[in-house]
Amino acid sequence: MLNQFKKIHFVGIGGIGMSGLAKILLALGYEVSGSDKRENFCIHKLRKQGAKIFIGHRESNIEDDTDAVVYSSAIPFGNPELLKAKEKKIPLLHRADILSFIMQSRIGIAVAGAHGKTTIAAMLAHLLSKADFNPTVTIGGWLNQYETNAWLGRGSFMVAEADESDSSFMKLSPFYSIVNNIDYEHLDHYKDIAEIVYAYQCFMKKTRDMGCVFFCYDDTNLREIIPKLHRRCVSYGFNPLSDVHPVNILLKPGRIEFECIYFGKKMGEFSLQIPGRHNVLNAQAAIAVARELNIAWEKIKDALSTYPGTGRRFQIRKFSPVMIVDDYAHHPNEIRATLEAASTFKKKRIIAVFQPHRYSRIYYLKEKFADAFTLADKLLVTDIYSADENPIPGIDGCMLWKEILRKTGRVKDVFFLKREKIIPSLLEMIRKDDLILMLGAGDITTITDELVKRI
Repeated sequence: MLNQFKKIHFVGIGGIGMSGLAKILLALGYEVSGSDKRENFCIHKLRKQGAKIFIGHRESNIEDDTDAVVYSSAIPFGNPELLKAKEKKIPLLHRADILSFIMQSRIGIAVAGAHGKTTIAAMLAHLLSKADFNPTVTIGGWLNQYETNAWLGRGSFMVAEADESDSSFMKLSPFYSIVNNIDYEHLDHYKDIAEIVYAYQCFMKKTRDMGCVFFCYDDTNLREIIPKLHRRCVSYGFNPLSDVHPVNILLKPGRIEFECIYFGKKMGEFSLQIPGRHNVLNAQAAIAVARELNIAWEKIKDALSTYPGTGRRFQIRKFSPVMIVDDYAHHPNEIRATLEAASTFKKKRIIAVFQPHRYSRIYYLKEKFADAFTLADKLLVTDIYSADENPIPGIDGCMLWKEILRKTGRVKDVFFLKREKIIPSLLEMIRKDDLILMLGAGDITTITDELVKRI
């Protein structure tokens, strides 16, 4: 598909998914340009690798020698660069088309699911690298140890996240597919849970005939899909009926220990240096795939014990005098899991700061959000990060705060604050040995940066 092209332009190149694909194309020898609204760390890295970057979206960014323009579903159809490309009859490609092209010549491992896919993909990338598979990798997060979100490997395997948010994961045909869960999410795109389940079913059916589907047995929707696939399948989960499952789980501050049962046999003790019971589940998926690839048990144990985590997935930014954690959680189920992980540190109080993400998500899930913060001793809610969505009348951060108060009655513990008031309020509120949990998929991390400097 891309073989006839030389210069490829990315609209929104600074996004975590788009920047990863741009890095791989640069490494493959393509000339890459791109645009974004503002500077960020991904753009800085791309410039150093040789990409030509424009700040701001303008028609003039589409130069005469541009062969193809790549976009994602986050880019509106009225974007001036897309309109210019159409006018000049330059091919428009969705980012999933690029991922599919790169994966076609490799043994693709595609990781999907409403929650956990970044961690599973990152674990697998680390595990395959430690086992000298030298994989090509592109994930939706920053791998701490590797200081990147993507790279071109010399080996035949590729690890990639499969994006379900806009159904584009159905463009992929991986050799191995992993689905961690199906949840009531992305309702700006899907009309109901049945449509979401069907999209996952279509994705899983695209797994190559000689490949394998790895699925979480704990998820009832996935258990219903599996008989319809006519593919070889391996299950993992907490459920003891799973082919791969943990026993004797021990949650410690900042780490986890467990034993793994693999098709009825106990395979010894494993450890992770990241917190949270949900990460035990993520590790079962990585173990299942690693054994499919005949990686030795001792190498799997060593790789998991040294897995460094990814940026903004329970990323500890400061340990004392208060602990500050930055986390990407933006769905009620993710928030619960992150708060459970925080509780293992046994701090005096957990103070959660939540930046809601997308008007549509808050509109559809507002009642579920109201129940997600029970483990937080204090909660600060701020304005919604729009992610370029148009506002929905009556849906804002203040509305969510009122909904939480209505359902919980925690008037003294739950507050709504404008962004500029968050740090002053925290500096007055915090005490020694508190844990401050900064939550959201927007730009709340910039507030975290400032808070770390101020304490």
